[in-house]
Amino acid sequence: MQISNVHAQSIAAEYGKKKETAKLEKVPGTGKHAAAANVSISADAGKSSSAEALVMARANALPEVREEKVAVARERMESGYYNTEKFNEELADRLVDG
Repeated sequence: MQISNVHAQSIAAEYGKKKETAKLEKVPGTGKHAAAANVSISADAGKSSSAEALVMARANALPEVREEKVAVARERMESGYYNTEKFNEELADRLVDG
């Protein structure tokens, strides 16, 4: 897939203001295009990178998923256990008891 200057500009406009537009130049003898050496990253792109790092840090801080608990909950959902009177009574007791 080749990206034209118009495509690059529309992408940049969609994701925030850009400082410069990367210009594509034809690479001799290949029939392909490559970005010119003078490319900069907008402030919005830097924010995206920081946001990604923050999300990854928070995801890594979450407790490990306990697969056995997930399996039990999935089984109960599929069987309709959570829609029974017995479950409603147990839930009410837990809420009252704290």
